[in-house]
Amino acid sequence: MPSTAPLFEDTRPLDVICMGRVAVDLYAEQVYSHLKDAQSFRKYLGGCAGNTAVGTARLGLKSAMFSCVGTDEMGLFLRDTLENEGVDTTLLRSTPEHLTALVVLGVNPPDRFPLIFYRENCADMQIQPEDAKEEMFRKAKALLITGTGLSTPRMREATRQAVKTAKKCGCAVILDIDYRPVLWGLTEAGDGETRFVVSSAVTREIQPFLSDLDLIVGTEEEIMITGGEQTLAKSLSAIGSQSSATVVLKRGAEGCMVYSADSSSPVSARSFKIEVLNVLGAGDSFMSGFLRGWLRNESLKNCALYGNACGALVVTRHGCSPSSPSFEEVEHFIRNFDKVPNLAHHPKMNHLHSRTEFGQQRNRGLLILAFDQKNKFEESCLTGNLPQEKIFRFKELVHQGFHSVSQTIKENNLAILIDPKYGKKILNDSSDFNYTVGVPVEDEGVFPLNWLCEGSLYQHLLERPSTWFVKVLFRFHTEMNSEDEKSQLAKLHKLSGICSELKRKLMVELIIPGDFSQEDASKVNEVALTEVIDKVYKEGIYPYWWKINALDSKEEWEKLNEVIDENDPDVGVIFQCNYSQIERLPAWFGPVRSDSQSCGLAVGHSIYGNTWDKYISGDIDDSEVISDFAERFQKLLKVWSDL
Repeated sequence: MPSTAPLFEDTRPLDVICMGRVAVDLYAEQVYSHLKDAQSFRKYLGGCAGNTAVGTARLGLKSAMFSCVGTDEMGLFLRDTLENEGVDTTLLRSTPEHLTALVVLGVNPPDRFPLIFYRENCADMQIQPEDAKEEMFRKAKALLITGTGLSTPRMREATRQAVKTAKKCGCAVILDIDYRPVLWGLTEAGDGETRFVVSSAVTREIQPFLSDLDLIVGTEEEIMITGGEQTLAKSLSAIGSQSSATVVLKRGAEGCMVYSADSSSPVSARSFKIEVLNVLGAGDSFMSGFLRGWLRNESLKNCALYGNACGALVVTRHGCSPSSPSFEEVEHFIRNFDKVPNLAHHPKMNHLHSRTEFGQQRNRGLLILAFDQKNKFEESCLTGNLPQEKIFRFKELVHQGFHSVSQTIKENNLAILIDPKYGKKILNDSSDFNYTVGVPVEDEGVFPLNWLCEGSLYQHLLERPSTWFVKVLFRFHTEMNSEDEKSQLAKLHKLSGICSELKRKLMVELIIPGDFSQEDASKVNEVALTEVIDKVYKEGIYPYWWKINALDSKEEWEKLNEVIDENDPDVGVIFQCNYSQIERLPAWFGPVRSDSQSCGLAVGHSIYGNTWDKYISGDIDDSEVISDFAERFQKLLKVWSDL
């Protein structure tokens, strides 16, 4: 960075506007496979500019996406993903006349990574010169442009205007060369893997932009195509004769070299030699890490270090944007790389990244109707000689009451936990709900832990919507022998691993009966509770939420906090309350609401059990079931919100 005047105003609220390609990546799940032989794919946000927008946002910068997406489902996916990642989408225009671009990618390490671009006249190629709004640019420190944006006449025109607007508004301008010969028409349409083709025509289109650039980032081949010379040294010299920009040479596993006008010798930082799974997206993550330092006016050495660490982490993971780390991950990686073998795949590292992907913040809680019980309903029907159709109908009616309450709640923190048998119709319609849905995975009332599904647990969860969270009721009896204890923990570890792999949020409902005769526990032994929770963490199991019975005092909560803060300070704690004792709930809610870990409540049979009894006895009709439950649930929510 120049030692004189800064390139941008530090007070600007927006760090970087990322202009250009944003697409849907379809990644083959079968590693070491030809694309023609791939059987299944995972869908991610992709594209150079899109990846960098997400990557910088995860690292704590404020980024904006400047591009176009279609109004198709894929475009909606990209917009939702960007907004969920905290990326500003003010400059993300939707076009109904064009489809969102797709990229199909394969993973065949160490050095084969085939990809096919499906972007004929696609949405992100529709950026217009007039889309570069001065209002947004005056808020930003920098504009990032990419090589893709220079590959067609219309895109060059839009990019040229954006650069002009950026300079007028006092923004620094960054070029990620991102040379893709196929997008310049230099290879066969299906050959997205070839990364370098000599072309004087490409050089001629890039070089007019050099004088306006403040930072240039590329590989050796990309620096050479930009400089237009046959050696790296001559290309660097050619660039330097036309631009005062800082030039960053990406060197893969060797890290990077940073050339600046302020130094006679290049700056470097330590690199991280690591086993490669997937190099695709590594450059975008490197750029994100470098900008984390550069846009905060840190030393070039720090910028290089962050970039190297980000790139190293991403090459160990599947996908581009979802692999981008948080700054917490980066710091942990740098600090522990030399101390922990295979750090990139260590449970702690995996856990930190899962938090990054989910965007979990402390106290991001839920108000849950736990409506997944089956046994009590079935027992009632058996005792009363009633058909099980009663259960189906009752659940639908209660859900209607729940749904009506949800329409009156402004905060998007309501959730319903529903079983897949009697709640099947409810789940069928769940994509239209404005609240969170959770589904149990365990066979209710069975000890040791047994899965509800038959066959593959992985396949069962894969076929569920990714938006549903997974709930498991985990009984950890204090009198278990060592074999049963190991078995219970092993099953929970398996479930946790699958949820991590499939990006599913896991809620562990912890029940600690004092002996095997107890089906439930009305009061939790807080000593056993903290011991069990610590034991679960020591097994490398990290739930997204804990669900536990309410504790009576602030002191008990403090004991729980100690063990949670030691292991996972970002986890949420949902406590189970008893509606039948609603007059006592304010006394319980007091210490709970003031606690740093508690983030929500759940209520189950106690709120609808009496309504069910009246329903099967014929004392109330369908409409009264709906109104009775809605009244009770609203009363509970008011008690919670009033504290």
